[in-house]
Amino acid sequence: MTSADKPVDSTHMSAEEWIDAPSDVISLRHAGGKPINTENLKINVQINGTNYVYSSSNISGNLGGKGVWELADVIQINTSEEWDVGIADEENVDVKLIDTSSKEVLPKYRIGFSPELPSSIDFEIIDDTVVPKEDFISSFTVLGAAISMGSYDMMVTSRLKVGSETFDPWGDYALPVTSNVNDGSTHSWDLPATYQAGTSVTISGKSWQHKAPPKNKPKLNYNLDASWEGYMEVNSTDNSDNLIVLRNGDSVPTIQGMDKQPDIADFVEDYVENGKIVLEDNEAIFLFELGTTDLHNLAADFQDLVVLMSMEPVQSS
Repeated sequence: MTSADKPVDSTHMSAEEWIDAPSDVISLRHAGGKPINTENLKINVQINGTNYVYSSSNISGNLGGKGVWELADVIQINTSEEWDVGIADEENVDVKLIDTSSKEVLPKYRIGFSPELPSSIDFEIIDDTVVPKEDFISSFTVLGAAISMGSYDMMVTSRLKVGSETFDPWGDYALPVTSNVNDGSTHSWDLPATYQAGTSVTISGKSWQHKAPPKNKPKLNYNLDASWEGYMEVNSTDNSDNLIVLRNGDSVPTIQGMDKQPDIADFVEDYVENGKIVLEDNEAIFLFELGTTDLHNLAADFQDLVVLMSMEPVQSS
């Protein structure tokens, strides 16, 4: 067996394949795991014993010019248009996804003809814990964070728990400088696998402050993780008053940011219409207050950490 015939660990990524023989279309859907750089991807297709190659440039063009193949993206190959060959029987078609950087075959599973997946997924929010009612894949995006203490910006880290598994997608939760998401950027991450209906999903956020320098000692270097200490932690499993979860149709909280910090509405402006949150039915936004437990205080602005969770249904295997 050559290296190109050895499937990689299924935790790396997984894909769904379905073939519509009457339309001569092969579809491949990224179903979980790491995004794949299209420069490192090619698709080998064998139809009736003849081999064809769908190149990395073909794949990028198929994805609208994107440089990565990521969660829920679908690559569709029309074999009659691409190679002037039709598909008489899907059983005579063999498709391999090749990672050209490692010469390995990426894992996939065939699910038959184009699946009739629902456009949304049913889920509950139980005490700020999300519980999908269907098998799912999910992605998370830190839309923003803004929290300060006096003259400096505090550090913020975030952690996810899915069922019994814990993930630190943006760096070690306990390393405030290394893993800080209060940096003016958005941060995205996809779950590495699919999960069964009923699996709970929780999000944690933690703010960090400067440690006080020891008396008669040199000033601490706040570029180092060790110079910070935890200030406040909020976990969505605790049903804390310091967390607000918004769904489609909810009113946007009219809470102003402290000092010159952005308001909540600034972070979620792409999801607001006429003062209401506009989301897909498979999305929720989590707003964390990580600065005070006195929610009547002006410092309680609930934009210390803002995370968007998106879920997609998957075909049960």
